[in-house]
Amino acid sequence: MPRPRRGRVGGSAGVAEHRVAESRRVTLSRTTTRSRVIALVCVIALGLVAVPNSADAQSASQSLAATRAAIDDLANQWFAAQRRVNDLDLQIRTLSETLAPTEAKVERLRSIAGARAIELYESNSAGLGDVTNVMTADPLEVGRRAALIAQANEDDQVVIDELEAALGDLTARRDSLERARDEQAATLDDLAAKRQELDARLDSLSRQAANATAASELAASVRTASEPATTAAPTASDATSPTDTPVLPVVAPPSSGAVSSVHNEPFLVCTRARESNGNYGAVSSNGLYYGAYQFLPTTWNSVASHAGRLDLVGVLPSQASAYDQDEMAWDLYQWQGNAPWGGRC
Repeated sequence: MPRPRRGRVGGSAGVAEHRVAESRRVTLSRTTTRSRVIALVCVIALGLVAVPNSADAQSASQSLAATRAAIDDLANQWFAAQRRVNDLDLQIRTLSETLAPTEAKVERLRSIAGARAIELYESNSAGLGDVTNVMTADPLEVGRRAALIAQANEDDQVVIDELEAALGDLTARRDSLERARDEQAATLDDLAAKRQELDARLDSLSRQAANATAASELAASVRTASEPATTAAPTASDATSPTDTPVLPVVAPPSSGAVSSVHNEPFLVCTRARESNGNYGAVSSNGLYYGAYQFLPTTWNSVASHAGRLDLVGVLPSQASAYDQDEMAWDLYQWQGNAPWGGRC
């Protein structure tokens, strides 16, 4: 006798239960979507946020790119001013190093001149004493002494000429040093003004980048809340629609634990050793320079903007990862050479 067929009743009940569950899920989804839309509408109505559209997003992106381009231009001026300061410092250092031996030479020449003057005086006095007693003086001895006196006078004049030339050279070097210091003071004033302007631009960039990120997240949230679950993903042509104004690329941060491929570049190895002995958390004694490469925060932020690492703008260099410090130092070296480190390595 065949067993009774089972599953028909149970199957019908399962289908019914599945339909009920599906109905509840759709209802809950619609309720959730409706709630999210209502919440967003309320927030927008209160004026707390504005829903960005594609034109707003493009405008924000172009504004961000324009700010970065302006920062690049100002940073180039700032680095040029730094190079002028470094050149002036080198000139002053060179002049200072030559001042000490020049002064020593002047003192030596003065000592020689004084000794020769004493010798000439003593020789002249002795000669006059001998010539006074003409009857007992030896004519050959008198002539010899006269010749020695004449030679001493000539040698003394040579020393005096050398002394005057040395003094003139020393005066000229000192005047040059003073002019260099005056020029350096003016350059430093200009550099300080450019740095303040650059810091203001970088602060503006940081705020723009944060606003752009918030706007992007809000736009995605609005789309998610308003579109049905079955809505297809945008096509590639929609996602990559061209804009009239080119936008500077923004680079995503690397995955954690990565090691920069430029870590062992000779320039970076030399600079790390010279600046911080390889200590990525180093802070200078005056509290102005940070990290393994001793970045000034203004320099760090400028390089981060230039490299498209907007996530690093505003980050203290010594608190950034070793990867990021290596990357920023290498980007700066590729951009401005070794001048930001005083031309070393």
